[in-house]
Order: sequence, then C-alpha cells, then structure tokens
Amino acid sequence: MDLSKYSKKTIGTTTLTGKSSRGGITIESFHGRLRLRFRVVHKPYTISLGVSESPENWKLAELKAKELEADLIFKQFDPANLNKYRIHNLEIIYTSKNIELTIKQLWNKYLKYKSTTLKASTLDYLQKGLGKFIESCPIQDVKRSLEIRDWLLSNTTTSMAKRVLTHLSACVNWGIKNKLISSSNTFQGMSNDLPKHNWEENPEPNAFSEEEKKSILFALQDHKGNWNGKLYTGFAYSHYYPFVKFLFLTGCRPSEAIGLQWKNIKEDCSQITFETSIVRIRGKATRMQGSKNNKVRKFNCNEELQTLLKVHKPLECNPDRLVFPAPKGGAINYGNFCQVAWKKLIEPLIGRSSTPYCCRDTFISEQIAKGVPTAVVARWVDNSVDVIEKRYLDSKLLEQLKPL
Repeated sequence: MDLSKYSKKTIGTTTLTGKSSRGGITIESFHGRLRLRFRVVHKPYTISLGVSESPENWKLAELKAKELEADLIFKQFDPANLNKYRIHNLEIIYTSKNIELTIKQLWNKYLKYKSTTLKASTLDYLQKGLGKFIESCPIQDVKRSLEIRDWLLSNTTTSMAKRVLTHLSACVNWGIKNKLISSSNTFQGMSNDLPKHNWEENPEPNAFSEEEKKSILFALQDHKGNWNGKLYTGFAYSHYYPFVKFLFLTGCRPSEAIGLQWKNIKEDCSQITFETSIVRIRGKATRMQGSKNNKVRKFNCNEELQTLLKVHKPLECNPDRLVFPAPKGGAINYGNFCQVAWKKLIEPLIGRSSTPYCCRDTFISEQIAKGVPTAVVARWVDNSVDVIEKRYLDSKLLEQLKPL
C-alpha cells in the first residue's frame, strides 16, 4: 500500500482554541514514527504515538485522534495525562487481520528470549552493535525487507548490513515460529546475496614465521621503557612477554589467557584447564564461563610451557590470582594493549598489520606443519576440524609437504 497519502491528516474541525478560529488534530509521520499535533488555547501539543508508520498503525492513529477530539469537545482533555493517547504500550499479539509487531518490537522480544542462553558479550553486541541500526531504521514493517535492506546499505557498511540482515532473518523466523507475526520471512537468504565478509574472501591465517616470532618475543623481553638519553622512563612492555609467549605456546584466545587463574593450572604446571575468559563489555572487564563455544578443555603443557609457568609463578600464589595481570593489577585491557604496546612495538618490527590473535594462527599452523592430526589441534584450540582444514591445512601444510 502506498503510504504517501498518509503523510498528514487532519481529524475533525473542532474549535480547539476557545476563540473563533477553527482547527483540528493532525496526524503526521515524523522520521517514520506517527504523532498527533494540535493546539489548545494557543498552546501547541505534540504526542508521539510510539509506533512506526504502516497502514495498520495509521488506522490506530485515527482512532486515537478521534478519542482525543471527543475529549476536547466534552472538555475532558487532561494535559497531564497525554499517555492515554499513546499506543506504544499495546501488548496485543496481532493477527494478519490487525497489526504486526514492528521490527524493533520483535527484535526486543527476540533478545529477551535469547538473553538466558547467550553470553553477555554476544547479547551486548546484538543490543548495542546491531540493535542501534534496528532502532534507528525508519522502516519498521516486517514485510518491507527490501526497503530495510536498502536503508542499511545506505547507512552502514556492506559487512554490517549483511550481519544485521542475517540476525533479522533469525529473529523473524523465531517470531513466525512463536506466532508473534503472521507474515512469511522475506529476509530469508537475503544476506547471502551481499558480498562476502573480508574474512570470508581472504581466509588465509595471519601467522608469523619462526623468525618473526623470535623477533617479537625478543623485542618484548628486552623492552625497558623509553630512553631519554640518560635513563629509561615510561612503561616497559617487557611485562607482557610471558603473556605473549603463552599465546604462542598454547594457541588459546587472548581473552582466555587474560582470564586464566592459577587455580586453572596444575601445581606442577603440567596441565591447564581453559574454562573461563575475560572480555570487556562497555569498558568493564567481565568474566565469562566456558570458551567461545561454551566448552571446557584440558591442555597438556610441553616442557617449554611448563618452564615458562614455573618461572612466572609467584612464591605466594593465591589460587584466584590472575596468571597474567595488567601492570597495575586487574585484568589486561586487550584493546589498550593492542593499540599501545603491540602497535607501537610489534607492528613496526614486523612491517605489516597484525594483532596478538595472530599468535593463535601461528600455533595452529606450526602444529599442522609438524604433522599433528587436525582433530587433535582442533581440540587443543577449541576450533572445528572443518575450520582447521579450510584455513590452515591447505595454506600451511601443503606448502611444506612433498609427494612421496
């Protein structure tokens, strides 16, 4: 239905000012949201109805406008109780004969349902990362997927639009399954028509060579701060040497190393249990249970890793103490570490863009090149065999193997 004719309507010609002038109640769409505008004794009023623009919502808006007009005629209008004319608090599950939930309403219900099963970091990403686009999208009709797609492509990157459409499709499927909406899912498969994400186009691991790895560890171990000609001043990045070497020796995710506590390591440092991680949610260090894939895994330490942990372990060791704390205590701020220490010291040394996460790529690539079965490596690093074989087996192992 063409909504252009609904851009503005005036309900009735009731005298609202108490004088001879004639007026009315205007319904209009403002940034895709419906509102009422009118005057009472020369005082202007604007009431946001709390719903997006759609044919069904225009009908509801007309009913609210008529209700308001009746109150004005019979002098029952109360400026302190404008909420009675809003329709955003409706909790009715609408059928195809009435009004569908808006995309934002459906998305909020979907997240509330998923909140009991999602990790806090994932939920925060969906609420703040993707949710801001769903919140600000002026098109809220679940049936207008093509227009929503076009708006996303005009207001964010193709990669982000692809992510939003993927999650919107899952949201709409959930809504249909639970009879919250009656329409079909026109978002289904829409994200697949957009170009692949960069990481899909270029799945090559960003692993360091043996020489690069040695250079990185030496640079960290030897760093003494900033030299002013007489003495070293400023912070020494050597504090992070054990942390980075641990990443190279285990292939674990940086968040897992940051959250590791001494109670997760056997007394003789022969085995590590990865069962938690620490991530930043809205700037606050938050401990997450389980791995990224909600798993707990055991990791047996080789001699080099055992030695590193034994040397690094304090004499008086509280089991709850972090293995790799920040210089001033507490959890390492991974983002800050990447932007300051890594970008200033490591990237100029390597001569290309990288992050500490590349230590994970390096470990996996090294183990595959040494002949460790992909299923074993996958267990060590909490990855799938499919990912290991696609990203690491072809690109790293086959370069080094020769036909028999």
